[in-house]
Amino acid sequence: MLLSIDHNTTYSYGKKVVLAPHIVRLRPRDGGGQMTHMFSLKTDPPDAGRSVNSDLDGNTTVTLWFTGECDSLAIDTHCVVETLRENPFDFIVSDTKFLDLPMQYPPGQKAALGPYLTVSKKTALAVTELRETILSRARGRTTDFILSLCEHIHKNFPHVVRDEGAPWPAERTLREKKGSCRDIVELFASVCRSTGLACRHVSGYALSERSRARNELHAWAEVYLPGGGWRGYDPSAGLAVADRHVAVASGATHELIAPVSGSFYGEGAEAELQFQVRVKKTGKREKKALGLL
Repeated sequence: MLLSIDHNTTYSYGKKVVLAPHIVRLRPRDGGGQMTHMFSLKTDPPDAGRSVNSDLDGNTTVTLWFTGECDSLAIDTHCVVETLRENPFDFIVSDTKFLDLPMQYPPGQKAALGPYLTVSKKTALAVTELRETILSRARGRTTDFILSLCEHIHKNFPHVVRDEGAPWPAERTLREKKGSCRDIVELFASVCRSTGLACRHVSGYALSERSRARNELHAWAEVYLPGGGWRGYDPSAGLAVADRHVAVASGATHELIAPVSGSFYGEGAEAELQFQVRVKKTGKREKKALGLL
C-alpha cells in the first residue's frame, strides 16, 4: 500500500520570541515492513540551517536552528511511504523456549533490551491483576498473551482525544478506564514489561476508519520477539500492526519520540499548538511520478 501523508504543526506565541534549536522527528523510518520514497520538511519562518542525524534508536532526527524573532513557527512535512507487511504474523519464534512466559531473553539480548524492560515496582504491582488475567486467558503462551492483552485493552479502555500532555501512568489509566493512544500504550507496555517482554513506544500514522474524521499523529507499541524482531501492536485498535500503519519514531519512553522538541525565549510568551494531518492512499499519478508503475 502506498500512502501520502501531509502534516502541519503550528506554534503561536502571541508575541515576538527567539527560537532555540528544535529537533523534529517526523521522517518515517525505513525497514521493518515499510519504505519511505519521499520526504520533505519546510518551516515558516525558514530555518537558518539544519542537520540530519540518527538518535539512539536509529530514528531520523532533523535539528533546525533559526535567526531573528518571530511570533509563530510552522513546520510542514510531506512524505510518501510504501507499507509492505500485509501479514503481521509472518515470522517464526526462533526457539521453543520463547513460546511461553515469562520471557527469558539470551543474556546479550537482555542487556541490549534493558531500557525496554524497565518498569517500576509500583507500576508492576498495579498491573498485577490485569497481567494475571491475560496470562490465564492465554495459558502463558507468548504471542497469545500479547494479542489477548491488545484486544482486552481495546475493548475495556475506550480511546479519548488528548492533544497535549505526557502519557498518564499505567495506574491512572487503570483507574480512569479510558485514555488517549499514548496513555493506552503506556499501560500496554507496563503489562508487557512486567512479564519480561521488551516493549517500546512508537509514533506514526494510521489509516483507519476512526481517523478519517480527524487524522492525528498516532501511538502504538512494539514488542521484541526472538525470530520476529520488533513487532507492532496497536492496543487503541486492538490489532497487530500491518500495512495500515506508518512508523515514524520509536523509543523506550514517549518523551524520546516527541515529534517536535525545542524551546523559545520571550518574556510572557506562551506556545499554543495547532496541527493538521492528512493520510490517504496515493493514486496512479503519484505512483507513476515516483517510478513505481
